[in-house]
Amino acid sequence: MKKVNKKTELKVSHDAELQDYIIEATGKSRTSVKSLFAHKQIFVDGKNISQYNFNVKKNQLITINSVGTSYDKSDNKLNNLKIIFEDTDIIVVEKPSGMLSVSTGKGNEITAYSLLRNYVKTESLFNKIFIVHRLDKSTSGLMLFAKNEQAKRILQSNWNSFVQQRKYVAVVCGKVRNESGTIISYLKENAAMQMYASQNAEDAQRAVLYYKVLKSNNWFSLIDVELETGRKNQIRVQMQEMGHSIAGDKKYGGKPSSIGRLALHARTLEFIHPITRERMSFSTKIPKKFLIVFDDKT
Repeated sequence: MKKVNKKTELKVSHDAELQDYIIEATGKSRTSVKSLFAHKQIFVDGKNISQYNFNVKKNQLITINSVGTSYDKSDNKLNNLKIIFEDTDIIVVEKPSGMLSVSTGKGNEITAYSLLRNYVKTESLFNKIFIVHRLDKSTSGLMLFAKNEQAKRILQSNWNSFVQQRKYVAVVCGKVRNESGTIISYLKENAAMQMYASQNAEDAQRAVLYYKVLKSNNWFSLIDVELETGRKNQIRVQMQEMGHSIAGDKKYGGKPSSIGRLALHARTLEFIHPITRERMSFSTKIPKKFLIVFDDKT
């Protein structure tokens, strides 16, 4: 376990009570600020202050020592759900393939949400977790969760402006001839809840992605994918449309492979922190299984 220390300094512009001034200056929720007081993370002119109603004067310096936690893979055993980063407002995790993001309502399913809900309650029964986006069950990779209502509301209301970059890595069937390209489609959902590409833009959602070939042979290609839009099953549908379905994707035309799973992984997530407004970026390695097909085929 590795602690990540972050220091925020605020020069007081007008007389006020300390808690109210921090809320006004940072946009943090009252709950988040109280947590900072409880953990002795607030200082005024270098002195630790624990009183919410402490009066601060113009030109005094408020320092907030925010401590996030960066976890090594061995630090948690949440059914292979790996915690990458955590602070008082958000949690970034790496979800394994085969795990639901949130329950479908069918029995007692183990989901990323349920595991994290139980995890945050080990510190306090009042703690909560909020899902702000999803990954398909068969897709692995990075996910962002909110830990309070304020962070959830900001992320859900401003998702496209707060998320700066979402990159995936995938193994697709066949040799992709062009080294890079852009796919623009209009996606719809049929009665069987399966997405498909439509030529009619009027009643469909515009979907845009960019791809780059990292490695290929006559049977498969390893590609880097960046999303401009985030539609349901977007990458899977657009790869099928291009004639290169994702390996192992039975739903969208993919052939079986020695990878043994859907070969799609959310590799990079870059976003603006909903409370601190800091730009944050997280990346994971290409799953080793994705490289098996290139070792096997020559």
